[in-house]
Amino acid sequence: MYYKSLFDTIFNDLEFTNGKVQTDSVQSKGDVYFAKVIMPGISKKDVSIKSTDEYLSVFIKDEDGKSSLLRKVTLGGLVDLNSISSKLTNGILEITMPKKEVKDSVDIKIS
Repeated sequence: MYYKSLFDTIFNDLEFTNGKVQTDSVQSKGDVYFAKVIMPGISKKDVSIKSTDEYLSVFIKDEDGKSSLLRKVTLGGLVDLNSISSKLTNGILEITMPKKEVKDSVDIKIS
C-alpha cells in the first residue's frame, strides 16, 4: 500500500549529523507515526523541532550555543502538522505525528 512504501522511504532516509545520537526507532501504529531518538546528556533547552508539510527537522545546540541540524525527516505531506507533539525525558526524544488522511484519487467534474 502507498502508506507502507512511503513510510519506509520517509524513515529509511533519516540522516545522522551529530555523534550524540545513539539509536532511533520509528513506528506506525494506526493513525499515528511515533519517532524516538535517544540523546543522552541533551536537555530540552538544547533541542528544537521545526516542521513544514514536507519535512520535520530536529536541531540541537552545540557547545557554542549554535543550532545545527541533527535529523531531517521527509514527511511527504502525510502528517497533520498542527497535531505533532513531542517530549524529552531522560535523554529520549519522542515525537508523535498524527497521520493526515490522504485520498487516493479525487473525481474532478468537467464543465
